Amino acid sequence: MSISHFEPTNLGLSVLVEATRLLAEERPLADRLHQLFGVLRLAIRFRDARLTFWPGSARPGALRQQFYSPDGWPYPWDDALTRQVALNGLIEQRTIVVSNELVAEPQLPITQATYLGAPIFWSGRLWGVFELRADYTNGLTSVTQEIIAALTPQLAATIARESAGLPALPGIAGTAETPTGLTLPPQQRHELASLDSRLEQMLDLHALLSLLLRRALEITGAEAGAVCLVDQRSDELVLQIYEGAPSMLDRVQPRQRWGWNQGLAGQAASSGRALLVRDVTQEPRISLTGSGVRAELAAPIVIKGRAAAVILLGSPRSAAFGEHELSFMRALCERAIHPLSRALQYQDALESSNHLGQVFTSLPTGLALLDTNGRVLRSNPAWFDMWGLSGRQRSPFHVSIDLVEQLLPRLQDPLQMTEFCASGQRSPNQPLQLSVRLVNPIQELHILSLPTHDSQEQITGRLWAVSDVTRERESDRLKSEFVSIVSHELRTPLTSILGYTELLLNRQFGDDERRQFINTVYVEAERLSQLVEDLLGVSRLEAGTVKLNRWTISLRQIVNELTTQLNTQLARHRMQIQMNRELPPIYADRDKIKQIIFNLLTNAIKYSPNGGEIVLALKLLSSAELPAGHPEGQWIQVSVSDQGIGIAPEDLPRIWERFYRVDNTNTRRIGGTGLGLSITRALVELHDGRIWAESVFGKGSTFSFTLPVSRENGRLEG
Repeated sequence: MSISHFEPTNLGLSVLVEATRLLAEERPLADRLHQLFGVLRLAIRFRDARLTFWPGSARPGALRQQFYSPDGWPYPWDDALTRQVALNGLIEQRTIVVSNELVAEPQLPITQATYLGAPIFWSGRLWGVFELRADYTNGLTSVTQEIIAALTPQLAATIARESAGLPALPGIAGTAETPTGLTLPPQQRHELASLDSRLEQMLDLHALLSLLLRRALEITGAEAGAVCLVDQRSDELVLQIYEGAPSMLDRVQPRQRWGWNQGLAGQAASSGRALLVRDVTQEPRISLTGSGVRAELAAPIVIKGRAAAVILLGSPRSAAFGEHELSFMRALCERAIHPLSRALQYQDALESSNHLGQVFTSLPTGLALLDTNGRVLRSNPAWFDMWGLSGRQRSPFHVSIDLVEQLLPRLQDPLQMTEFCASGQRSPNQPLQLSVRLVNPIQELHILSLPTHDSQEQITGRLWAVSDVTRERESDRLKSEFVSIVSHELRTPLTSILGYTELLLNRQFGDDERRQFINTVYVEAERLSQLVEDLLGVSRLEAGTVKLNRWTISLRQIVNELTTQLNTQLARHRMQIQMNRELPPIYADRDKIKQIIFNLLTNAIKYSPNGGEIVLALKLLSSAELPAGHPEGQWIQVSVSDQGIGIAPEDLPRIWERFYRVDNTNTRRIGGTGLGLSITRALVELHDGRIWAESVFGKGSTFSFTLPVSRENGRLEG
């Protein structure tokens, strides 16, 4: 529809001329529009008028500017009609019903009226909507549409000029409180004024956001609401708190995140403007609230040009929020800028401190912050645990004096520690490292000492990081011993095998000599095979791949088989077996039990080279005879005793370690890999039993272990 289609009357032309002059004046827009409404009354008989436009956006629901004619009806405007006119893009005139709903004067009657809405289009863009309401009896004539159609280009030019001068942030146009030209009621002003002092005193972020949300719910009458923080790094909103009817919060999840390209809250965050939608079912959105929500209001709190938080309100009533609620929320968010900025900074500092404190406390490495005099300013629990000083430290504690003094009984080289502390004093800028060996118990620690600085790069002291490297050192020792022992154990039989086979290949020998040489080669090959089997056994046990094939079996039968097998090795020994005839069967893996007893008997033979008596004893233990810490139940104890070289008290606790061999003349002569007892112990423990050793150096040893009695009364295996 264009202006050329109309031929306005002389009165209509005069009104258009005067309206054009008014709109072109350099005066506040509100003054010009109020005078424009008065001029239009000369040609149009209307009860009230409204101009709505969206600066910088053609989308209804964005930041609105609305101006009303003086002395208007007390009936509220229907924003749904405004949205429909804007979306359809056509002048619309219809008969409507105006009611007293949500009006302070309930005695007002419900009546019919004539409504006219005209979209303000120009250059392919929607600038706003101009609306009139009149008595139904008087109506609005066709001249009204002609005048309004001719006026829309002038209104578009005025709105464009005003939009170009508007600031980017909400809450500045007009007064700081009323960007839409409305005035807050005195009660709401009082609420905001009383809120200021409380906001200025708050540092806790959660308490601040809770207060803002409660006030927003109380003043606006919203049934549900939430506050989200804006993560500018990921362009996401993070739900912090929410309140309201459970039926309206059925989609809420704590710490919920969503992109700000979704939902009314996201659009408010990205645009930095307060937004109002009366019917969310007609808007593309993702709402925090449940399916019962109809109207939503989202107001951002903008700090330094960027949204830091968004307050989102919801209601099942489409008319729940109007310009008064929108204005109040803008004013509330404006007042919350400085308190929220302060609370966010405090929260960041608190979280950073909390995270660092958790890391500092939880690290297994001992950490201590020292001043320039070596005094411990702060330490984590692992610091004193590393030194074995838990519960004995005193304050103030100096590493250069107190630490050396308390560790003196355990330090192998006290001067080394004292010199290390002195080096830190002499060279405060240099990083230092030291390995410390402690005894009783044996422990190896690694100390890393680094200089610390303040914000001005001035040295404030040192940071000590203490790590327990006992396992690493032990692992290195075991590797070295493994290479040494295995190479020696391999070399000895290989030398015999190579030597005798070379003799057999190069020279002729009699039958007896050849048989002796071949027997020696066979024995040494068996020795190599046993070494490989031991290594594979340790590997399987460590990997946890050894599975037991358990049956109800008789120990008597296993003992008979073993004594027959060992007869050739008992030439210099006497074998005595002590076993009760009524010994019950056990529940065990036959092959593994045979291997355990065989290992202990061959050890007894090897380590009593001068002969003597070897005793294999089996007995049923009573509950009182079980070792301390042993599982309850019925158990059989198997013991192997010899009259050999024995084990020194200091070596006895370590004989179960892999590759550990007592270092003396006898053991070096006897040889071995140091794996037998380690394998034996692992196999016993797989059966839930326990193994231990008793020895008198130079007089002999006794090895004992327990096996579970079978609970079944059925046929014995084998």
